Amino acid sequence: MSRARTSGDIWWARIFDRLDEFLHNYPKLPKNSVTESSLPLHIGSKVTINNYNTFLHNYGSSGYKFRFQLNSDNTTGEVYIIDMASHVHERITTLLQDYFKVPNNGVFINPPILVDGQVLHYVPRGNGVEVAPDACVSPGVAFVPKPTASTVIPRPPGNTCGNPHARIMCEVAVGQSVGELGRKCLSWMREPYVRAVISIKILEPRLNMQEPTTGQTLPSRNASTTLGFWEY
Repeated sequence: MSRARTSGDIWWARIFDRLDEFLHNYPKLPKNSVTESSLPLHIGSKVTINNYNTFLHNYGSSGYKFRFQLNSDNTTGEVYIIDMASHVHERITTLLQDYFKVPNNGVFINPPILVDGQVLHYVPRGNGVEVAPDACVSPGVAFVPKPTASTVIPRPPGNTCGNPHARIMCEVAVGQSVGELGRKCLSWMREPYVRAVISIKILEPRLNMQEPTTGQTLPSRNASTTLGFWEY
């Protein structure tokens, strides 16, 4: 049985974390709250791909969505916060996942279709930069083997954990601009194993918006959305 961490252990851990940040050029999360009007927010300059991926592993669940813009040297890049999680964002993402699970017919253990949240993949033609969609759909390994066990030549791509690459990517944007969302979707489509990309842009609520069939005025809290579908 491992012993509990003492205050001294925690103190040394913090010292090592600060030393690691000092020795490496990681992006810096803002200390103050971020508003949608401030997006995209620049948080790192000339960050190496390895340092960005490390940062993503540590802060990928921080509630922010990041973009790594590769510099001309093809080894470093600029890092931006391009979006933030919200209640509406999470509800729509969960709903998408529930829809894609329907063909599994209630199979929860080793289902034929794997539906996940933010699973890290490599940016197509991105020199090893990692990125995660809001939701993705992948084949189960019983139907499509892991790339390391595949007999296909050249060997098919996989996610960063070595599992089969997702075939459907879903991107849900709140503060992220439509142009930014479109560029990310087009980036996913550069990967031949991605068969389709679904993009949803959550727009600002419209005041006095009427329901088209009844003419009833909808509550102002109802946000409107725009849907995009990209397919080979």
